[in-house]
Amino acid sequence: MPEASRSDDLDRFFELSVDLVGIAGFDGYFKRIGRAWEQTLGFSREELMARPFLDFVHPEDRERTTAEAAQLVAGEGTATFVNRYLCRDGSYLWIEWNSAIYPDAELVYFVARNITERRRAQEALVAAESRFRAAIDGSLDGFCVLRRTVDEPGETVDFVFTEANLLVSQVTSRPREEIIGRRIAEVFPRVRELGLFDKYERVFRTRERLLEEAESALPGGKSQWLQYQIVPLDDGVSVTVRDITEPRRLESELRKALQRRESDAEELQRKNLQLAEENAERERAEALLRQQQETMLEMSTPIIQAWEGVLVLPVIGTVETARASQIMERLLPEIVRTQARFAILDLTGVSAVDAATVSHLLAVVRAASLLGSQCLVSGISPAIARTMTEIGSAEGAFLTFGLLQNALRYALSRCRA
Repeated sequence: MPEASRSDDLDRFFELSVDLVGIAGFDGYFKRIGRAWEQTLGFSREELMARPFLDFVHPEDRERTTAEAAQLVAGEGTATFVNRYLCRDGSYLWIEWNSAIYPDAELVYFVARNITERRRAQEALVAAESRFRAAIDGSLDGFCVLRRTVDEPGETVDFVFTEANLLVSQVTSRPREEIIGRRIAEVFPRVRELGLFDKYERVFRTRERLLEEAESALPGGKSQWLQYQIVPLDDGVSVTVRDITEPRRLESELRKALQRRESDAEELQRKNLQLAEENAERERAEALLRQQQETMLEMSTPIIQAWEGVLVLPVIGTVETARASQIMERLLPEIVRTQARFAILDLTGVSAVDAATVSHLLAVVRAASLLGSQCLVSGISPAIARTMTEIGSAEGAFLTFGLLQNALRYALSRCRA
């Protein structure tokens, strides 16, 4: 092939290649680069070739890039490495290099590729894996992923661990590396005895998530409650196990406490009913007592119509404030009802009076006089007469008689006149 034709082909290759192709010298400068460099980095080819190519390498990657170049020159072979390259806008792209050296010409031929998006995707995947690992290892639940293994006809033979978190490792006393790749029965020998193997198989086949609780016996006669969540995957199942023994215990204690509370509430209701009955009985007894007291007061202060226009009120016992009020409340309506001209207060049954008694009697006398009835007082004993004389204010307030007959005779004579 003519030299000119080869040169044209090389030119077309440098112009059309979507990869970052080029030639660099041992002096550290680009000798020739393709158009893709301008499109990728934003610098012109003249700018890229005017400066040492290490000027465009990220400062953190220069030492490693220099070491790779030195190793390439010393080995007279090819080298593949990755570094970050500067763009015109100040950002950096990840570039993957594949280089070959031609020592006689002191040239290095290379093909490079922008792998920034792939690198970011890998970093994102690593970050996601790190977050996933932190999440499952920080979980208070046991978590594992089991891959289903099958025989020739496609039937389930076993389930093998492909993932297990820190809690599974702690429970089994095995590091995670010893769990991954092992059959489920090797790590949990009772998996078939507890019926878990069949549940894994059923969830995988039905594609329906399973959530249930189960109780298992522990050494020493104790029991443990576990909650299982089994989720179907494309090639197996994921299993989450939570120890709910303590919540179950608290739930049981709460249920018992509620039962005790209901029992106490029933007992309290019974006692309240009993107390209500006792209060009702006491109220009935108090009402009866009040009625009896009122009856006794009425009996102790009877009002007798001795004649038309003449009322007689025999007073027995002590005359105090309540008694005087009761006398007034009974006497005044009777005076109005009977239009009595005289009201005789017979004190024969009163052994002694004091200043308060006289004041009560005067109040009764004044109230009766306002209704047009004259009060006569009979049955005054020597002791009562002495008290009235000492008080003095009672003199002339009402007529007094030694005997009830004299007072009646006086009143009758006036009524007939």
